Amino acid sequence: MMMTEQPLGGGLKAGLRPFKPAVMFGFIVFGLACLFAFSGEASAHGYIDSPASRTVLCQQGINKDCGAIQYEPQSVEGKGGFPATGPADGQIAGAGKYPELDVQKSDRWKKVDMKGGENSFTWKFTANHATESWKYYMTKIGWDPNKPLSRDQLESKPFCTVDGGNKQPAMTVTHKCSVPTDRTGYYIILSVWEIGDTDNAFYQVLDVNLTQGGGTTTPPTEPDRIVLPPSIPAGVLCSGHTESSITLAWTASTASAGIKSYEVSRDGKVIGTTSQASYTDSGLPADTAYLYTVAAVDNAGNRSASSIPLSASTLPKAVTPPPSGTAAVWDGSKIYLAGDKITYNGIEYTAGWWTKGEQPDVSDVWKAASTGTAQTWNSIKAYNGGDKVVYNGHTYQAKWWTQGETPGKASVWTLLN
Repeated sequence: MMMTEQPLGGGLKAGLRPFKPAVMFGFIVFGLACLFAFSGEASAHGYIDSPASRTVLCQQGINKDCGAIQYEPQSVEGKGGFPATGPADGQIAGAGKYPELDVQKSDRWKKVDMKGGENSFTWKFTANHATESWKYYMTKIGWDPNKPLSRDQLESKPFCTVDGGNKQPAMTVTHKCSVPTDRTGYYIILSVWEIGDTDNAFYQVLDVNLTQGGGTTTPPTEPDRIVLPPSIPAGVLCSGHTESSITLAWTASTASAGIKSYEVSRDGKVIGTTSQASYTDSGLPADTAYLYTVAAVDNAGNRSASSIPLSASTLPKAVTPPPSGTAAVWDGSKIYLAGDKITYNGIEYTAGWWTKGEQPDVSDVWKAASTGTAQTWNSIKAYNGGDKVVYNGHTYQAKWWTQGETPGKASVWTLLN
């Protein structure tokens, strides 16, 4: 059955873009510690948001033990051309990349209630792409829900096909498809988004509890009843950081009932709430990375799905400058910049460039302040012409650059005493 795509209306945000170019410029200004994750093999990324797919329910924490896909439900990407090619049988749900999604038992995944007949399926794209088609398959009557999903468990033909025309779709599209009315109970719907100008496709599995009687999956709206959850906070970024704090900011969410607050989570645990579209996490150790997500809560108590995770770090602990005229003792845990001076084993060294943890008497980044000072020879350290070393009780001076050449045996060294 050939269907056409329709943009999703309403007040929902179109797409879950993790950043914009202007935001990226801001990150460069802030320096080393604000990082983004997530990139794909193709520039495309997308998932089925409604009815909630297996990956979306993982992101919402309803499906447990999902692995990395809980942070990026849009990334189930594999080889296209399904069913002739594509992921191997038993690896279809995870596209050969996310094995946790391929675990299949009758009670493993949360089921979404659905009635046979016409239903709406909404794809959201974090990066849209020229599209060949979307196809919807369903497991056969009598399929075994305790075996991994395979081609022989699916109907041979899709029950719905949407032609993409090899064009770039809107960031959110809705397909109206007629779901089979000849079966009830637990079934899997597999939707495959075939990309038009790459060999890849995106795979989305829906676990549905199917009943009959026709109609859509959404019950009639009662008077004054709020049924749209808040939009997901978008554009979460690190707007500032210190040695002990990280400040987050994001685009405000919308909801029919109005936004009451935002829940901020660090490494999967809620750490605070705020009524503003920003939050400062303080009391943190220096030079430490964290993973943050934000969810919106409306005045009716509805909670949005969590935002795409953001990785951000506190700044490294600053190096305390030594008193004027003296050099501090080298600290392997500190960062030094070009020109910084330290002492090590009684010898003063100057850093040639950025360094951390490189031992002064071994690494080339450190240069002794005076070539007249004799150092104990080290086989892995490079020496310049004029450098003096002590080896087996004798003092030698290098004629030119050398490394690993033993004093007293190599002509590069001149015996001084």
